[in-house]
Amino acid sequence: MATKKISTKKSSAKKSTTKKKSTTKSKKPVTKGRKIKKMSDSNNASAIGLDIGTSRIVMASGLGKNQTHSQLNAFLTVPYSKMTEGILKQRKISYIKNNTSLFVYGNDSESFSTVFNVAPRRPMSQGVLNASETMGQQIIQTVIESVLPRSTKNDMLCFSIPAGSGSASDEANLVYHEAVLKSFLESRGYQAKAVKEGLAVVFSELQDENFTGIGISCGGGMCNVCVSFLAVPVVSFSISKAGDYIDLSAAAATGESSPKVRDYKEHSLDLSRSPKNKIENALHIYYEDVLHSLIARLSEEFESSQHIPKVENPLPLILSGGTSKPKGFLQKFEEMLKASDFPIPVSEVRLAKNPLTATAEGCYVAAMSELD
Repeated sequence: MATKKISTKKSSAKKSTTKKKSTTKSKKPVTKGRKIKKMSDSNNASAIGLDIGTSRIVMASGLGKNQTHSQLNAFLTVPYSKMTEGILKQRKISYIKNNTSLFVYGNDSESFSTVFNVAPRRPMSQGVLNASETMGQQIIQTVIESVLPRSTKNDMLCFSIPAGSGSASDEANLVYHEAVLKSFLESRGYQAKAVKEGLAVVFSELQDENFTGIGISCGGGMCNVCVSFLAVPVVSFSISKAGDYIDLSAAAATGESSPKVRDYKEHSLDLSRSPKNKIENALHIYYEDVLHSLIARLSEEFESSQHIPKVENPLPLILSGGTSKPKGFLQKFEEMLKASDFPIPVSEVRLAKNPLTATAEGCYVAAMSELD
């Protein structure tokens, strides 16, 4: 069977050199954030990939380190006063406001959460829009605007969505989540198409394998999995145990704050060595719990699904996402996979080239294929 490879060739659209002077003042109360240039005004549409994750939003306009921009998908509320707002402006902190509060968002929310030792709030929870946050949709739109330029020529944008976990309520939430984001992205001038997160990992990392293998994104709200054959997703699912579950569970078990545990996980944790203190011990326990649940669910899918073709050759397995970043994660996953009596042969387990941007880059590859 002949297979058509998805092209990753960059668009050749030229950037416009003509500057137009605006005649109206922006009414948006955003005061900071590196300005993103508008897309080219040429007739050729460009491709954009957008990873809309629970903990981070990443935009990819190509493949490589200098082709991505990201912001934390988080915010912190500060009581409104003119003095506080003046300080935020002076320090060029990203925020929006209403009549009673200032909302510090994106990467700046992390420094504020560290100072006040409180966890930043999230516009999303477990992979979808957080219904309990009344400002959630406005915040996530503002964060997206900080990394995504407005399109003037109907550019093609593919954005990530999670796979369902199997429950009816989750499927209903996904329908709403996808529709709201698609509508907003189209209002920014894009042709918008959703791509499941695990498949985006396959597109990013398995081109040399004809997009055949297993892509896993271990994020903040969920772990997303896709089994793909020749770029066709035959199994996609998610589990709700992921980075946030690890942080909150370890914090509760140790009596430490969630920000402290998260900071330790991201900067000091080594899963390849024995735990040295109570925080490390708790993180080891909950990482193993997440990986056990993930491998068990994947084994169940291979054993029960009728959609998976007969596997003649071992499949590669790719790990990505922020939860996969700690040292020793790959080793721990391989050890637990070998001990699990996994039902199909695996040729190799490897980390994505850049675990934090793999999903966005895979969405970019999908967008490029829509333009071919």
